[in-house]
Amino acid sequence: MSNLLEIKNIFKNYHTKKGEIEAIKGISFNIKKGEIISIVGPSGCGKSTLLSIISGLDKNYSGSILKDDNLKIAYMLQSDALLPWLTIYENAILGLKLKKMINKKTLEYVDYLFDFYKLNEFKHTYPKYLSGGMKQRVALIRTLALKPDLLLLDEPFSALDQQSRLLISDDVYKIAKKENKTVILVTHNIEEAVSFSDKVIVLSKRPSEIKNIVTINFINQESIYERRKDVNYHNYFDIIWKDLDIDES
Repeated sequence: MSNLLEIKNIFKNYHTKKGEIEAIKGISFNIKKGEIISIVGPSGCGKSTLLSIISGLDKNYSGSILKDDNLKIAYMLQSDALLPWLTIYENAILGLKLKKMINKKTLEYVDYLFDFYKLNEFKHTYPKYLSGGMKQRVALIRTLALKPDLLLLDEPFSALDQQSRLLISDDVYKIAKKENKTVILVTHNIEEAVSFSDKVIVLSKRPSEIKNIVTINFINQESIYERRKDVNYHNYFDIIWKDLDIDES
């Protein structure tokens, strides 16, 4: 696999009334096409900031990010951000409309996603009538409809109950593997990171540095449920847990 993205020596400082705060200190790593990577670390260590830098939303940093100029990046946040006056189908195609990408092919893909996520019968329903998990699936469809090369997920499952969280993260995992999507997930949940990812990047407390990059190898890659049954699952959990500055965050 070739590198889709190369993050080189990223530094980020914040200016406050009390002075300058060093947030990110010399972070470097590569992402290969088709890889799923999770980023974990103590609260406030700069995980979301790093994701904003990778997305291009935050340009106030030093270092470099090497990527193809035509690389399509989609960013999904914790909030579903659905517009209440639109049906969920209208919400799902909103990004396509804004980018003037509505055509037979893109709409067929949206229909495929509605079928994949078992939302066909709710297409003309408004968001207020759906559960949190269903609304998050719609937000995911809206994101995937643009067919991004790189999908950035910032705690997108954290507001859901445990069952919905597992179901939706498994859905995302399966479609990412099926369509060879490259994904970066920011999460506080070590279990989620291990079961979801090919690699887990462990960040230190602020100023954030990489403490470890753990490569995850499971025999069964079919689903996150099967990955959690692997004999090495708890070993990976323990490695990442020991690397986290939990008591110092």
